[in-house]
Amino acid sequence: MRVSTQTSSTSGWQKFSRLVARVPILAALPAFALGVIWRWLHVYQAHDPRGTVYSDMAVYISIARRIANESYRLTPLDVTHPPGASWMFSQFFQSDPSFFTLMLFQVVVASLIPLGVGLLAWVAFDQKSAAWAIAVSSGYFYYVEYAGFFLSEIYMMLLNPLIMALYLLAVRAKKPTSRVTLAVVAGALFFIAIAFKTVSVPALLGFCGVHWLFTRGESIRVKTLVIAIMCLMTVPGLYLTSQRCTQASRGDFCLTSNKGPSDFLLGHYGRIQSIKWTDSQFGSPGAQQHSYEHVPQVWFSITDGEQNTETAWEWIWAHPGEAIVLSVQHVFDLLSPNAPWPTIWTGEWIVAQTHSYLFGLLLIYPACLLLFDIARAGGPWAMFRSVEFAIMSVLFGVMLSVAIATGETRYRLPYDCVFIVLGVEFYRRMLARHAWRFRKRPLRNLPPAPA
Repeated sequence: MRVSTQTSSTSGWQKFSRLVARVPILAALPAFALGVIWRWLHVYQAHDPRGTVYSDMAVYISIARRIANESYRLTPLDVTHPPGASWMFSQFFQSDPSFFTLMLFQVVVASLIPLGVGLLAWVAFDQKSAAWAIAVSSGYFYYVEYAGFFLSEIYMMLLNPLIMALYLLAVRAKKPTSRVTLAVVAGALFFIAIAFKTVSVPALLGFCGVHWLFTRGESIRVKTLVIAIMCLMTVPGLYLTSQRCTQASRGDFCLTSNKGPSDFLLGHYGRIQSIKWTDSQFGSPGAQQHSYEHVPQVWFSITDGEQNTETAWEWIWAHPGEAIVLSVQHVFDLLSPNAPWPTIWTGEWIVAQTHSYLFGLLLIYPACLLLFDIARAGGPWAMFRSVEFAIMSVLFGVMLSVAIATGETRYRLPYDCVFIVLGVEFYRRMLARHAWRFRKRPLRNLPPAPA
């Protein structure tokens, strides 16, 4: 009797396909478990954040210690950074002055980041994409490394994908109650993100705006309702933070912090390493990586918003071409493969730099190729209307912010979830096309079965 070659091959291919279909889940679980262990060992044994309290970390911790005293009155220098991180650190300081529990909390936050990235991939695409995104995120070096610093980045790495996923869930919800609930939660997290990093405003509103304007599938009315609820949820919190910031700044209005004008001057005062204000000195790590050495000195405070802005505009009008080039350079610094501060100045810089190169090659580049593939298949308008483009658009607001102020790779890290989700989806589609072509190939002739 002769066995049908086509039947045997189809059966074998179906078994192989079912096995491959289980690979994402089977890979995600051990990758996530190993990632949690890696985070704990890295932070507890190799990179205790309590041993790296300097520069921005020192600012957050020193403010946290001061505001832990309820009778303390804020000064302009206490609101140079958004209040989220310093306020949260102060709550831990009141119960544990050693900050050991804060260190443990950062390990937990870092361990949850892959789940947040996986949720975004699941909502945007499907379960398999989510599983691969969790596996990749579990091994992403900076999702581990920044748990070892008392900075706001580690929290933003979790908040950003959660907010984006909740927004997409809200606009796709079938029941009005579910839609409103998801929008309320997304809006509450949106305020928390703003309290940690003001750049969240242009970044996340840019994502929502592009999705509202271009992406098809959900009605404009529903998307408008969700965005409106999210924005309304931020109003009470922003009212409180603006009152706090304005009072500390002696009546000069500010939303969350008063350092925006000084960052504007720092990014548009020539090729400088830093600036010496009358009460402090700050610089940009991106400028140091460009080996700039000039350190100008100004006669006013870092918190003097009016004078910082006026001085910056005077320089811009006197050097318009250089100002434009510097703004563009800030955007390139944001997207560069350079290892970010503060890791670049530590003994781990070799691992960090290698990881940055690999991330750019294996995820950033494929994420961009995914958009080009959509444009090639359906035209540019199809790309603009895709959810993939909406996800990528979260970076547009960040680019605008750094063009106005200063740029460095660290500002991009909380949004690297975009490249992970889109990069993974590119590989999935590429493999799916290859598998389809493989199935269609004629199989080689098998030897005849014995009679």
